[in-house]
Amino acid sequence: MIHPFDRTWRPFNALCGALLCLMVLTPFALGQEPSDGRGEGPGAGPEGAVHHVVVFHTNDVHGQVLPRPATWLKDVNPIPDSGGLPRLAATLGKLRDEASASGAAVVVCDGGDWFQGTPEGQIGQGLGFLRAFAAVGHDGAVVGNHEFDHGVDVLIGHLEAAPLPALLANVRQSDGTPLPGTRDFVLVERAGLRIALVGLLTTTTPSITHRQTKDLLWEAPEEALGRVRGELRGLTDLVIPVTHIGVGSDRALARAHPDLPLIVGGHSHTFLRKGVREGNTLVVQTGAKASVIGRVDLWLDAGLAVLQSEARHIDLYAEPEDGEYRNGRVDEICDRLRKEASERMSEVVGVLGRPLQVTRRELVNSTSGNFIADLIRARSGADIAVHNRGGIRTSLLAGPVTRRDLFMLLPFDNHVETLTMSGADVIELFRRSIENERKRPLEFSGARLVVRRVEGKPKLVEVRAGGQPIDPGRSYRLATNSFLSGGGDGWQILSDQKVREVDFMVLRDILVAAFAGGPLTPSNELRYVIQP
Repeated sequence: MIHPFDRTWRPFNALCGALLCLMVLTPFALGQEPSDGRGEGPGAGPEGAVHHVVVFHTNDVHGQVLPRPATWLKDVNPIPDSGGLPRLAATLGKLRDEASASGAAVVVCDGGDWFQGTPEGQIGQGLGFLRAFAAVGHDGAVVGNHEFDHGVDVLIGHLEAAPLPALLANVRQSDGTPLPGTRDFVLVERAGLRIALVGLLTTTTPSITHRQTKDLLWEAPEEALGRVRGELRGLTDLVIPVTHIGVGSDRALARAHPDLPLIVGGHSHTFLRKGVREGNTLVVQTGAKASVIGRVDLWLDAGLAVLQSEARHIDLYAEPEDGEYRNGRVDEICDRLRKEASERMSEVVGVLGRPLQVTRRELVNSTSGNFIADLIRARSGADIAVHNRGGIRTSLLAGPVTRRDLFMLLPFDNHVETLTMSGADVIELFRRSIENERKRPLEFSGARLVVRRVEGKPKLVEVRAGGQPIDPGRSYRLATNSFLSGGGDGWQILSDQKVREVDFMVLRDILVAAFAGGPLTPSNELRYVIQP
């Protein structure tokens, strides 16, 4: 609920959240890509500048220990590897030292979602990776929604075992106290300037992660920032929100606080190579998966007014040439995580006869959605199966499939639950999936949806199952993943169902078991029927 206080080897497919699933804008919607390394550096600064602030930033690292192919580069052969936490840490150390040596006030921050998303990041429910991430040396890192994926208690334990400056200003425990291990802000003094980093998390978190988050108290980011800024009045020269709310919500935050010079964001995985501006506020973000490091240069006059601001991305296509910047602690932990995950994850578990492709908002079935929903329905024996598109995180090529491939496809530890639903509720489920613009269409098996466009908007005409129209008055068995059945993505119509069967085998293991029977060819059947 919302509650006021006093009251890979494969590219990671953008979109966070079983979430990752709540993107406000995609990188491609903005026409942005990761940096190609040819961008110009910051300018010399405007006349009259007295202070130079450099902000290095990352976001949505998602457990990326290993470099990954930079498939976004065009006309480049061979395609280089990009990023990975060890390379990021070494490059960041070098950049930070160089900027500090120039006399700039340097801060380093992160926009959340630290460990969930890779086999290495899942070891110890993310604790191993968090130890490495904490050693990078961020001045402040906002808690992301995926930090809660294993529950509130697990996150609290992780922050005790691997302390880092975790920021979370707009979330409280039920008694009104901050989550242990977090703080509203961190105040650092650099080159004579007092700079405050304030952490803000999306209030949609209770609908997209562990159900324990519903017991926390959530404050709107705009209100929380106003409260914290009041507390900081007279104590700081510059306030920088570090957010995990998505670029669209960052813009709204800038409109609510138009005097902010900078917002460092995360959550929507948006590549903003030079940032975007909302009024006088520069909003920045670095995409996801440790692909680049963001750099912002701010020049301030004697009265601390911002004269100029510039943003750019720094590519991570190569290791720093200077070995002294290797972060030994990060390297040691990541090497251990890599070795622990490597043997099991490199095992070939089956063969795909057709590529697994993904789609996001189009009214068309993807081969990956058909594949997963078909296997859920076969496993459960249900009449219908549904799966959320945000839970499918990458595409796969035809051919051999490893455990790592399946992890990148389905990184969340969801199992299958089968619900007994009235036909009326099944129809309503699909109606909301199609007609609610804030939701993405569901992937499904065992059904066919007839849709007509009325004044440019899709309207559900009919739902068929077993070749017949759904009967509103009879009962149907509908299988889905545990995220959706628990009300994830706002699907309360599923969490409200009382009769359910639980199969605790994780979805990835269901896929492994299916491959044991031989090669599998995903269906490319079009289950949405669009009428003229």
